[in-house]
Formats: sequence, C-alpha cells, structure tokens
Amino acid sequence: MTFGTDSQTFFDLNIFPQSRSEKSVFDWYNYTQTNGGKDLFLGIMKDPLSDLTAIKSRIDCVQFLVDNNLYCDLKRKDVDAVDYYLSEKNAILKKNILDSFYSFITYRLKPNNEYYQITRGLACLQTHIRSLIAFFGNQEIPDELPEFLSELKSEVRRIQFHPHFKPFINHKKKKLRFWQISRFDYLIRKKEKKIVEKLLELTYTFDCYLSLAEAAQKHKLGFPSFAETTLPELNIDGIFHPFIQNPVKNDIGLGQNQNLCFLSGANMAGKSTFLKSVGLCVYLSHIGFPVPAKAMQTSLFNGLYTTINISDDINKGYSYYYSEVKRVKDIVLQIKERKKVLVIFDELFRGTNVKDAFDATLLITTGFTKIQQSVFFISTHIVEVGKELEMSDKVCFKCFNSLSDNGQPQYNYILNDGISSDRLGLTILKNEQIIEIIDEISENEKLS
Repeated sequence: MTFGTDSQTFFDLNIFPQSRSEKSVFDWYNYTQTNGGKDLFLGIMKDPLSDLTAIKSRIDCVQFLVDNNLYCDLKRKDVDAVDYYLSEKNAILKKNILDSFYSFITYRLKPNNEYYQITRGLACLQTHIRSLIAFFGNQEIPDELPEFLSELKSEVRRIQFHPHFKPFINHKKKKLRFWQISRFDYLIRKKEKKIVEKLLELTYTFDCYLSLAEAAQKHKLGFPSFAETTLPELNIDGIFHPFIQNPVKNDIGLGQNQNLCFLSGANMAGKSTFLKSVGLCVYLSHIGFPVPAKAMQTSLFNGLYTTINISDDINKGYSYYYSEVKRVKDIVLQIKERKKVLVIFDELFRGTNVKDAFDATLLITTGFTKIQQSVFFISTHIVEVGKELEMSDKVCFKCFNSLSDNGQPQYNYILNDGISSDRLGLTILKNEQIIEIIDEISENEKLS
C-alpha cells in the first residue's frame, strides 16, 4: 500500500513553495548541487514511502555521510553538461580516422554547436568520473558501506577498470585529439551509453543524499527510527519547527495504548506551530529524511492527513463548517481504507456556533479514541471537551500555558501536561485598540 496524503496536507505543512516569496520545507532541505539532483529531490519529497526497508536504506545512507563527515563536490556545470550531452539527438561521430578528421576539419572551418557540445560533454564526463573515483579513493571512508553507496562505488569501479573507458579516464593531456573525440563519443553515446546513464542516475541520487546530510549537519537534525509494533507508536524528543528562529524545543510521546493527543492553549500560544511540527516529522520520516528533532521513534504509518488551514469552497457553495465536515468525512474514509493513519485537526469545527462545535468535537473525538490503529492530534479552544474526555485512558492531554502581564500576553511555548483554560483572545483584541478607533470614528461622525 502506498503512503496516503493530499494537497491540503502539503499546503498545511508548507512542504512545497506556494509562491516565490514563501518559505517551504523543500527549500529548507534543498542543498542539491545539480539540476537533475534538484528535480529528483523534489520527486522524492512528493513520494513518501510505506516500505520500511526502503526508508531505512535511505536513512542509513544519509546518516553514514553525516557520521563520517563525507562530502563530494558535484560541479553543477560539469554534471549538467554531461546530462545535456547524453540527451543530444545529434548524429554520433564515427570512430574511423577519416570520418573523425572530416568532422574535425568541418568544425574548424565552420564551427557548430553540435561538435562543441560533444567535446564539452566528454571533458565534463571525464572530470566527473575522476571526482567520483577520488571520493571512493578516500582512505578515511570505511570499507563497509550502506547499500546505495556500495552500488555507486561498484558502478564507479566498473567504469574505472573497464578496458574501453580506461584510456578515456586516464588521458593526461588537457584536450582530446580529433580521433579520440570521435572514438570516445562512439563509445559513450553508442556502445556503452547505458553504463554512463546509470552512473548519471546514481549521481543524482547521490546529490540528494549529500543534500540531506548537509541539511542534517547545518540544522542539527535527528534521525528517525521505526518501531515494528502492533499498536501505533510516536515519541519525539526536542521537536521544533524549521521556520522558527531559536525555537523552543519540546518532547511529545503517546503513552501505551494512547492514540489521541488533546491539545489546548490560548491564541498564539504555539498550538498550530506544534501540530505542524508533528506532522512534518511524521511526513519527513516516511521519506527517509532527518527530522527537525533531537530523536524520534515512530511506527510505520500508511498515511498522514492534516486540517490546519482549511477554507470554505465558494465554487461548490460550501460554507466553512460544511467544508470542515466534508474534510472529516474524507479523512475517515481514508482511515477505513488505510487503517494506520496519523491525523491532525487544528481547531476542529471552528466554523459553527459554540454549542454545535462542542457536541461535534466531543462526538468525533470520542469516536477517534476507538480507532486504535491510527493516531490523532486535535487542538481546540473548547476545553470543556477535554473535561469530558478526562476519564478515557486513550487520551493524553497537552497544553501551552500563557498569562497576561499588565495586559500584555506572555508565552513561553513550553508544552505541558494537562488542559489549559487560558483565554487571551479578548486581551489581544483590546491591545489592538480597535474599540478606541471605533469610538473615534463615531465621535467624528457626530461632529461632522
């Protein structure tokens, strides 16, 4: 079964850029050096995995690069030139001496881009292969390599000691002679093209893993581990959101047999940011990425669905509340199909009156506690719902506390146990002096 998610979740978690000026998780992780690597990196981020072996293989490779402080300079211009050269539809040069000489003289008399691209492509390929040979020739690299690096090393060695490639790789002079250009072009684009294409494909994957290793070191990320348990498990230490400077880091863990976290707190206390952080850690762990946390242990999920920034749908004639109801139904149907799903609801049923919101939230939340294969995070201002759930051993209660100091809201963004009854909405409203502005408008109208 594939890992299920949707565009709403991508939007809620800011995984991909929505506009040029907007931050995205993709940009935060992306240190790729080549265009092909960047394209592959984007594809990897769009395709979370449900195969634990594949996830662990990716994590092991990135962690190996970090632990051994390994880096390889993949020069963008060289690799991109090789890609362009291999994809060229121009006629492959003939390797016999007469045709080689004719192609060379024709180019000298009337220079053309096709011949130039061939010579440039060959030179860049030579440089790239040599850089990979040098990387694996590093004496500090352990003999025992993770699966991917072992595969890449084998391909590099295959080319390095290939009898037809050795003259190409070991050519000492700065420029190739005309007959060598034709000979090597025939070798690379005709006879052994699949070998070079395979190396380029592995190079782009290598670029992605190097990018992840750099992100892990720069942002001080942790590596997730997976627990193969019957009931779902989620424990994250030192979780933080990527976009927050100097973030307050928190720990979150669901106890044994608990499958629902009830989150409360005042406006702007940190609930939404925390929920996004949890969602990101789960999503990123399922694509084999290091996560914004000190450590993480999770079970394997079959999907992730969030409802944080939902809106009404004018085109379909849906009100905000009906959009919420439809969203809940769609997610429940996904749970029915996929069984093990992580679900995040921020301010469930905010689009209706307080009485209906209380009843609906309590009804849905109580129902979720019965679905033991999935995990739910639900935030709400209606703390009375929490009071009704306190007797359930399936629910853990977390909150962000806050206080008002001389009319100014104060937040520490520290996650605590329990239910918060803090209400600072009116304080925030008063601090903006909206009533004073209204009164001023009213007085001006009387005078005019």
